[in-house]
Amino acid sequence: MQANRSIGSYHIKDGDSVNLEVYDDEPYIKKPVIYLYSPSDIDVCVKLSLIPDWSFAVIYPVVTTEEHGQRLEWNVCTHQDGSLTEHYSGLDVSYLFWEAQINLQAFPRSSASRPQPVDTFNPISISLDDMDSIVISADKVTVYLDKSLKVLGLHTEARTSFITYWLPNILKHEYIALRFVPQAAYERAASLCISPQPNVVTRICMLFKGICKEHLANCCCR
Repeated sequence: MQANRSIGSYHIKDGDSVNLEVYDDEPYIKKPVIYLYSPSDIDVCVKLSLIPDWSFAVIYPVVTTEEHGQRLEWNVCTHQDGSLTEHYSGLDVSYLFWEAQINLQAFPRSSASRPQPVDTFNPISISLDDMDSIVISADKVTVYLDKSLKVLGLHTEARTSFITYWLPNILKHEYIALRFVPQAAYERAASLCISPQPNVVTRICMLFKGICKEHLANCCCR
């Protein structure tokens, strides 16, 4: 809730359910990267559009954002070794990088006044519970993630980068609850358009949180 706004300004009515979430100043969606692979060198246009609840916090290679920081476009040349050359800057990169932050001014109405589809992914109201997540010991998470990411199609370098980026945060906890966001739900939150259209697009977004021992009784722990 913003300091200069009242509860009434969020259209909250008597009888509505209100979920309180607390956020820090760090980007909420961390290190999504885009790999592009082609058997030959081709020019590719990559467009990424975010829902109003997000805006871009960091992008690389740097390009101009539009629509209040919620839309961008990269134009690159793919190479057979998996590297990319971004046309505007001339930079050679391994992938396209972005992070997003929450726009608290886009604070949603309560679920009672605005029902959401089951597979909706909204960064302001994220679900991680016994119905949609697994609970796993932190010392087993690397093996679990490597197997899961391999099944989802990630190559060795991508799996290693994914796991090592998140591992310091995961190891702060003895147990974590985690789940992967369905691709269709993620696409609605962060729409990705690639031209020419690839034969295969795989998008992976993981949500996780620490679980205290006191809360393990009702969880199915791996």
